[in-house]
Amino acid sequence: MKAGLVSIVLPIYNVEKYLDRCIESVINQTYRNLEILLVDDGSPDDCPQKCEEWAKKDGRIKVIHKANAGLGYARNTGIENASGEYICFFDSDDYIDPSTIEKAYNTAQKNNSDMVLFGHYDVNAQGKIVRTYIPTIDKESYVSSEVQEVLLPDLVSDNPATGKSTNLWLSACFCMYSMKLILESNWRFASERDIISEDVYSLLRLYRNVEKVTIIPEAFYYYCENSTSLTHTYKADRFNRIKRFYNACIDACDELNYNDEVKKRFSGPFISNTIAAMKMIIQADMSNDKKKSAFKAICKDEQLHKIINSVEVKKEKFTRRLLIWFLKARLYSVCELLVRLKA
Repeated sequence: MKAGLVSIVLPIYNVEKYLDRCIESVINQTYRNLEILLVDDGSPDDCPQKCEEWAKKDGRIKVIHKANAGLGYARNTGIENASGEYICFFDSDDYIDPSTIEKAYNTAQKNNSDMVLFGHYDVNAQGKIVRTYIPTIDKESYVSSEVQEVLLPDLVSDNPATGKSTNLWLSACFCMYSMKLILESNWRFASERDIISEDVYSLLRLYRNVEKVTIIPEAFYYYCENSTSLTHTYKADRFNRIKRFYNACIDACDELNYNDEVKKRFSGPFISNTIAAMKMIIQADMSNDKKKSAFKAICKDEQLHKIINSVEVKKEKFTRRLLIWFLKARLYSVCELLVRLKA
């Protein structure tokens, strides 16, 4: 590890349309002591050539070409080739504010933090900011057991009892990591081919080793809508993978001795992911009969009913509360209508 150096890992696959925007936002950082790792994950478009062209323009850029193995493993390749004191993982179809690294690095140094978290913007396909997430937290830093017992539940999902949101997420991209933390815990990302939301699952495991987290109440990351991304693509096994993700997270909580509050908070993402899968079915290019069959199969799922019967919904948005109520009542045609109207 080189003191003062920040490694930035950009996994790259089929993002030719967005790549220049992302790299420009990184090379134009006000903090200049950067190592920029472009991990070409066997991209089939012109991204490999673009990466090489960028490396010729900026000596801080290192290009790594590898066989396609997915996002999680591309990030791991970045870890294995990084030499920075700190490291960030950004998606190459997004971009960052010019001051991101300077402010995160200075905060990490000042507070001796394992991780520094910050907010983000949601950007639609037209490039317009549609929502801003500024972290709203009770304190600047969380230390020792506070990380796992107080902060971590709020990173998993909003507090269902109060409806309060910290506007923080378990996301690989909205933070800076100490390389010491990663190396000493021998931590790596899981593969999204094994488990969806691999960054959530992977970070859940990392947080057992985190001693101090500091939060900057500003938004730096521009999370851009991309209709070709995995989260927008319908797959017939999507709901089964959502259940597998949920079960893996609950098992990890037990293994890592997290408190019950962390486990309970995973009900929120499970329901959100299920609703997203329902929307994908409605928007999918298949016959109405197949849509109805796939939709009904989700609605009848016993694990879904076990979870929705255990959650507190008083503070949920009205439409979500209504959908959960109709699911509990097993009025599936009404559920489909509700999802269709909101899709």
